[in-house]
Amino acid sequence: MATVPPPKRRRTGRKLAPMVEGGDSSLDAAIYIRSKEGERVLVPVRSHVSAQPTAEPGPEPEPEPDLYLTHDAQQSADIDMDSGSHNTQRKNRCFYMKQFVERVGVILQAMQAREALPDLTICTDCSQSVAHWRCDDCIGGKLLCRSCMRHSHFSNPFHRIECWTGTHFRKAALWEVGVYLTLPHQNGPSICQNLAWQQQMLEKFQKKKDEVVAQHTPVAANERHAHQADSGPDPAREAAHDQATLQFLDQLLAGHSPDEVLEDDDDELVDTEADLQDMDAGTAGFTNYMNERSSADPLLPSQQSIPIAPNCDALSNQYIRVVHTNGIHHIALVACTCQGHENITTDLIYAGWVPTSFVRVRTIFTAAVLDHFRYCNLEMRSSAYQFFEMLRRVTNSLNPSKVVNLYHELRRLSRLWRWVKKLRWAGYGQRVGQPITPKPGELGNYCLACPQVGFNVAENWKADPNRWVYRRVVTVDGNFTADHVRQPLAADDLWLSDGLGMTTRNSEYKAFLQSAQERKTVSVNNSGSFGIGSLA
Repeated sequence: MATVPPPKRRRTGRKLAPMVEGGDSSLDAAIYIRSKEGERVLVPVRSHVSAQPTAEPGPEPEPEPDLYLTHDAQQSADIDMDSGSHNTQRKNRCFYMKQFVERVGVILQAMQAREALPDLTICTDCSQSVAHWRCDDCIGGKLLCRSCMRHSHFSNPFHRIECWTGTHFRKAALWEVGVYLTLPHQNGPSICQNLAWQQQMLEKFQKKKDEVVAQHTPVAANERHAHQADSGPDPAREAAHDQATLQFLDQLLAGHSPDEVLEDDDDELVDTEADLQDMDAGTAGFTNYMNERSSADPLLPSQQSIPIAPNCDALSNQYIRVVHTNGIHHIALVACTCQGHENITTDLIYAGWVPTSFVRVRTIFTAAVLDHFRYCNLEMRSSAYQFFEMLRRVTNSLNPSKVVNLYHELRRLSRLWRWVKKLRWAGYGQRVGQPITPKPGELGNYCLACPQVGFNVAENWKADPNRWVYRRVVTVDGNFTADHVRQPLAADDLWLSDGLGMTTRNSEYKAFLQSAQERKTVSVNNSGSFGIGSLA
């Protein structure tokens, strides 16, 4: 019976038993091959020297290259079973890398195909309109028209989309297709009559935009430039359209139904594109808004550059900044104050959005991004600065410095968000109308590892013969003068959990230091000099 040396392993202080052919230990670490004489020879997995046959000496067999596997084969669970055979063969990482390299050509072609417009440009949802929009966050990345993209993303307003320009896909935003945030009410019907009316009228505006986009199909670059050269400005026509738009908004503000107003406008010859541009400006500032707009048409998908986002929509709903896990978004917030302006805060929190201010809401952080930052801080030790720089780069990978810097808002909100969650875990969310006055240590999380009599420590632990296992170990850290813990404006700091968690109150700790006595442990070395003392 042939004996082969065991594979090399990390030294653990104990010797491994010799590997014997046919033994149990050789099944996972060695394989059989057949020599030219037809004999079965046991070959170690990690050995790079072929085993000699035990019979008469002869030429060394030439095993297949895949038979000599590395240590990764012992960790791989992928086994190929040949039909009608009991031979098993483990695959290492090089095997799968070779499979990838062999197919890199088709992989590149598939990746490159996503950068071009598909042959079928009809919307995959409605199968009627020409599609130029696709979503990066949705599974599959279907090509949709403007209307279908809008209706399919009201429930996902923070997705990233792209728009076909005629030559390539550019980064786009959901506000370009008419998506907005609807703030539902916490109490009563979530969508009141005012919100329903706003949704209905905004949809009327967007439908007219959809018609404009549908009438303008992408054309070649030379044809587009020729069309722009032939068409010239007409001040008289533009002034008439501006006056018609103002009358249209005045009728809406007077209380007329949007359906009646739009039906009356259908009988007139109105330039839809000019009206829609004015509608995006709201009820004020039409001239300034039009001057700030670029000369290119913001409605057509063939526009090369990203259009400038307006400050408000047709109903004067403000556009806000939303910080989410995939970056910073610019989108309109459709809200209603029928239950009072002070209830806007509770409606935002109920929807999972945390505002940075409460008088004029212009920036909100989603609860998902605040929780995600906490997980990154705990697991990856990422600071608030690193996390927000990542969000800026996700928003604009080519020029992240152009993205608004909300680093200080992230620090403040993440601190407040953790404090509010501690209050909720302590049960204060169920104490409606009661003052929030937690006691010292009440906001500390319940620790299962701490010794507690009757829970994880026996009642008669003092009579345990191994009582020494219950000893208390105190570790002293000498880095008490680090500069990063000294606050430049300590007087202006707001303590949220002072003494309410795992630490004592700041005032009580300072009072204790005034009366505490410092005891030093003195040690004498062989030279007779005294060692450095340490706190007891």
